[in-house]
Amino acid sequence: MTEQEVWEMVDSFAYAAELVMKAGFDGVEIHGANGWLIQQFMSAATNLRTDYWGGNLEKRMRFPLAIVDKIDEMRKKYNRPDFIIGYRFSPEEPGEDGIMMKETLALVDALLEKPLQYLHISLWDFYKKVRRGADTNLTRVQVVHDRINGRMPFFASGNLYTADDMLNAYQTGWVESVSIGKSIMLNPNLVELIQTGREAEIESTFDWEKADYYRYTPAMLQGTMAGTDFFPPSKQNGVRYRTNYF
Repeated sequence: MTEQEVWEMVDSFAYAAELVMKAGFDGVEIHGANGWLIQQFMSAATNLRTDYWGGNLEKRMRFPLAIVDKIDEMRKKYNRPDFIIGYRFSPEEPGEDGIMMKETLALVDALLEKPLQYLHISLWDFYKKVRRGADTNLTRVQVVHDRINGRMPFFASGNLYTADDMLNAYQTGWVESVSIGKSIMLNPNLVELIQTGREAEIESTFDWEKADYYRYTPAMLQGTMAGTDFFPPSKQNGVRYRTNYF
């Protein structure tokens, strides 16, 4: 992309937020995690630009921060001070040039200066320790929590399937809220199960015999079959069900 095209992409994020506002939603989460475009700009491993949008860390942070600013401008345009804006990020990447925790902490510092309502760390494991760039004896969640130091609500994910998983993570005191993804995929009625004391019914593996119940899209079924970390693990191999769904 040219420099101008990057600015146009920033505007596209703001336009998407505008549509969300017009549709009546309460807020939007900026997805700066999981290897998607915003994270690609943050990472020295993928951002090889030498212009305004790339180079040192300060320049690599310009894209995500510009998106935050533009969406906030849209919120002001529609006089929606109640509209929630959150930011989700992946704290570290593998590889020599991948994002390090110290770079994420610099991003967190910058985001704390923005009019956001919360920060959200995306993890495969809530208790995973720092790889590099900070105290490797501490978990990633704990390090970011300490950096935020109560200045903004902080959420975290990390393969929390059962009610006990969620409660134990919350009781660490590192987050104001835990976020749930995979368990909701398997248990569309998760909240009801917990509210009615039926925690024993919560599933933590994908059962191909009940594939229709989960209401997965074909792409989600393919991801489950491939065993990618984006989806819950399969109870069965799944190969013999291929012809039934594809």
